[in-house]
Amino acid sequence: MRYLFYILFIIPVFPAFSQKSAILTTDDSLYHIIQQMQEVVVTAEKRELKPTDIPAALTVVTERTIPGENNPDLRNISGIVPNFYMQEGGLKLSTPLYIRGIGTVSGTPPIGLYVDGVPVFDKNAFVFDLYDIRQIEVLRGPQTTLYGRNSINGLININTRPADNKFAIRAKAGLASYYSQNYNLIVNLPVKFIYNKLSFSYNKSKGYFKNRYDNDRRSNPTESYNGRYQGNIYAARDWKIAFGVNYNHSFDGGYAYHAVDSLKADRYLVNYNTPSSYKRDMISSYLNLKKMGKHTAFNWITSYSWTKDKQILDADFTYLDVFDNIKKSNQNLVTQEINLQSIAAAHWDWTVGAFGFYKDLTNKYLATFGKDKAYLLPLPLDQAKYFNNTTTKGIAGYGQITLKEMWPGMAVTAGIRYDYENAALTYRDSLLFSGDAAFGPFHASDKKSDFHAWLPKFSFMQKWNDRVSLYLSIAKGYKAGGYNIIANEMSSLLTDLGYDEEKLWNYELGFKYFSPAGTFNLNAAVFYIDWKDQQIFVMGMMGPSIKNAGDARSIGGEMDLNWELFPNLTYFLSAGYSNSKYYHHLTKEYEGNRIVMAPEFTGNTGIAYQKALRTSWCRTLGISTNVTGFGTQYFDEANRLKQSPYFLWNMDITLSGKYVDFHIWGKNILDKAFFTYMLNNPVGQKLPQYYDMGQSGAPARFGASVTFKI
Repeated sequence: MRYLFYILFIIPVFPAFSQKSAILTTDDSLYHIIQQMQEVVVTAEKRELKPTDIPAALTVVTERTIPGENNPDLRNISGIVPNFYMQEGGLKLSTPLYIRGIGTVSGTPPIGLYVDGVPVFDKNAFVFDLYDIRQIEVLRGPQTTLYGRNSINGLININTRPADNKFAIRAKAGLASYYSQNYNLIVNLPVKFIYNKLSFSYNKSKGYFKNRYDNDRRSNPTESYNGRYQGNIYAARDWKIAFGVNYNHSFDGGYAYHAVDSLKADRYLVNYNTPSSYKRDMISSYLNLKKMGKHTAFNWITSYSWTKDKQILDADFTYLDVFDNIKKSNQNLVTQEINLQSIAAAHWDWTVGAFGFYKDLTNKYLATFGKDKAYLLPLPLDQAKYFNNTTTKGIAGYGQITLKEMWPGMAVTAGIRYDYENAALTYRDSLLFSGDAAFGPFHASDKKSDFHAWLPKFSFMQKWNDRVSLYLSIAKGYKAGGYNIIANEMSSLLTDLGYDEEKLWNYELGFKYFSPAGTFNLNAAVFYIDWKDQQIFVMGMMGPSIKNAGDARSIGGEMDLNWELFPNLTYFLSAGYSNSKYYHHLTKEYEGNRIVMAPEFTGNTGIAYQKALRTSWCRTLGISTNVTGFGTQYFDEANRLKQSPYFLWNMDITLSGKYVDFHIWGKNILDKAFFTYMLNNPVGQKLPQYYDMGQSGAPARFGASVTFKI
């Protein structure tokens, strides 16, 4: 498969740049699709800008550019966005996310996520259906000056299609491999001056892993549904009021871990005695008020979200009765942002604002140790109960100004943010030893911590015209510290659940070009990241936790390219490389090792053909094929568990008409075998055959869908 990747990579060498025939005039031609990339409006800088006006590495993704899947999610843009990796597979609770070699397996994500201007704080809420999406804007590099929390090394800004003033219905039904079903319904329902939109999606799959212990029953079924209401009111005097509410329910079976050697023999056969699962319910709502004045714009956005989830886990991942746990959590989150910005000023753009939030998270955790617990524990412990309540409050103020035309084409941007957080912990655990009648208290901790930082940003952008720009940016990234859910130290009454903040500096040089004819565009950047007090995921005896491991650096580059080679035929390439290593580590022998989980490179390359069809039932035929590749990954700090580079071949065929669309797709169509995750199992200290555990990547999948439009 890598040879097909290389062939597609070098395709652009052969056509001549002087080709003129690519310029077409039909509305369905690929000429206009590429041209729209130049004309697209991006809102990730909290104002509407063209991509060439933003001094940052930026990729804009639409529904049509996400390959495969009837109802995709953010994991499907891995590779499409250079140096962006989000593990496909596993539970929504713990989806590793990396950008430019910086990331985490668990805990607070390294990249911010906003949906229609509303922040999503926690990684367990990052995976949801991307339906009715207008565009996804992915900025790489720190965005903490404008966005603060979580955006230490990037931002995902999702804009859904707003409710409008025309009645419309869009219904979609799809089927795919492994008895997968996907449905969604979208209804635009304007009533006088209120534009309403109702939408619903449903997904179900039996999964592809089988559990030998459970008579080869499928161990990773999934089911989810989502309901959403959006409303817009365009009031007098340039006021716009947007509001909405969303409910999401999901159920995942898993985890699908097994001994690495066993998975190499049979990729989708696992063997554990306790059925495992993750169930999540989420409600979110928002109110957004916008006032457009003659010289300034005012924006107010309030959001509330509630999350409840439950995880059941065979924590030793074997057929033995060693260790199971049940974790329940409940979270309430309120956010408030107010900002004021200039409009259409000739010589400067400025934005000032304030942000605040309150988060209350409670975790209850029960660990049960079975008859085979001696493989893990040195003591006769039957059960352990944990209670953890963490309340986090934060407030921030920010400002950014861009001075335009310092000399012809030169814009200079400077920004600053002050971020403050207070975290308060109430923690209790208790133990039930063999032969005891009741639980006895063990650890107790009541603590508070303050985290604060000044977050500056500077950039210089030189534009020669609306199509060519060069920029240099320097920005500080920051992520606050916090508290772990459980104590892993069971040999002492003393425990410290805290971990410190991490920070980084990102230095970036980038170039953006759109051809005058609208048939070619290129975005490229090189970067250097210096990362201090890195927060990393570690697997302890009782469960996972976060610690500050040391310092690291990441050096790399990335590019996006689209080129209409011939009439109706476009070549596309997204490629990213990052060399991310520890240069200081608490464990001396790990210095010089690669950062866990971060792929050495990401790549996505292919060709897309689109042609206008003048038939009564079909207007456009689209065919695309692409290869997505990921570089070497290491899954432990010792760099012993390793996945070599792999490449996945995908294909899409679409027929679009005025009232009906048909879509056929295939992902990993050559059924490439690879691992998405590996870990060292604590049980493996006494059972060496289970020390190296892993999860196999998704097999070949094929699907089709039909969409009706009224």
